[in-house]
Amino acid sequence: MTQLVEGGRPIARFRLLGFPVHIDISFVIIIAVLGWYPGVTVRAFVVWLVMVPIAVLTHELGHAFVARSTGAEPSIALAGLGGLTTYVPPRPLSRARSFAISVAGPAVGLVIGAALIAYGRTAGVPDGLATTIVNTAIFTTLGWSLLNLLPVLPLDGGQALRELLPGAPATREARAAMVSVVVAAIGAVVAYRYGLVFGALMAAFFVFSNVMTVRAAREQRQLDVNARAVRMLWSGRVEDARALVADPTDERMHPLVRAAVRAASDEPAERAAGTGELQVGLAGRDAAGAASLLLAVHRVHHDWDSARSLVASAAPVDAGAVLGIVTAAHQAGARLASARIGQAWLDRGGPGTPPAPQVPATIAYNTACGWAAVGELDRGVAAFRAAADLGFADLTMVDSDEDLAPLRPRPGYDEARSTIRRRALAAADEAPGG
Repeated sequence: MTQLVEGGRPIARFRLLGFPVHIDISFVIIIAVLGWYPGVTVRAFVVWLVMVPIAVLTHELGHAFVARSTGAEPSIALAGLGGLTTYVPPRPLSRARSFAISVAGPAVGLVIGAALIAYGRTAGVPDGLATTIVNTAIFTTLGWSLLNLLPVLPLDGGQALRELLPGAPATREARAAMVSVVVAAIGAVVAYRYGLVFGALMAAFFVFSNVMTVRAAREQRQLDVNARAVRMLWSGRVEDARALVADPTDERMHPLVRAAVRAASDEPAERAAGTGELQVGLAGRDAAGAASLLLAVHRVHHDWDSARSLVASAAPVDAGAVLGIVTAAHQAGARLASARIGQAWLDRGGPGTPPAPQVPATIAYNTACGWAAVGELDRGVAAFRAAADLGFADLTMVDSDEDLAPLRPRPGYDEARSTIRRRALAAADEAPGG
């Protein structure tokens, strides 16, 4: 499925303990570079290549198991410099639950590393291959977990710190980034003085990324408050949105946006009142805005049936909002709901206003992925052909996306792929230097 952010080239996909796992080629390349240095033996290098993925995967499983207890369907990716566990909880998480998810990964590494040290001291480890394996395992579990607990974003320690700081989530994020800049800067100096060049570079990168986070937070505060609130709703940050609209005298805040924030509440009366105001807005001059806000509210509550009904109605829904709700449903594991929402948009012929380029095609593509995931292969091929007709042009995604695997043998798939291929080749020829 095409996500809102794309990238990477998977070299392995499988399920482990119920979690989908994706290993990217960038992860393999980087751990190989990190493990190869002058004088390293072939044995030590091979042990490194085997143990690092196991250690990182074990770490991410710690996050994934705790995240699954929230009702989410986590997935794990090993890419770049490490691992990432992604999940969409069915409802906003408490600080305590978010903190537990953040520290679960390092906790697993600490326990395993400590157990290995205890075993080595009590039973002893024979010299040779066994020593290499145990030492590497201790370093990649205990050692990396201790580093990961440093209060620096995006490390787990930084994420845990964010949940412990006062303020609304956006405020905590900015404050954690400020702390991260200071700690990472100190770490860069210490690493450099001890000749750890790679560690110093990594710390410097963390300084840069957190400076950008602080800068982005300041730029966000300069944006229109309505746009900020809507972004927060779409990202599930209801508490941030509620803090933003807390002042009832702020005349900058659009009434429909206030209504959407109320509708996103877990309190039944507030939710009903806000939803009612948005429903009234659907009959007004800003019907398109009310429809998009309702879709954002449905995304917060994972109310996929209501989202489908709205998309299928005569309301002037925005294609970007439809793509957002289709993607959110898919990421939350509601594959059938994702397909039905996308299909409702396709069946109605799209929005009344011209959408951004590639948005309609991406809706159709993601709809095809959703139908394929639930075994509706004929409908999946039809949606895939619609994606080709609407201008989908990412041939690399088409050929690497395992969501489409059930559709590839079906009649009509190759024809649609050929259309996408011709478009991709034409775009490459038109590109500078093509």
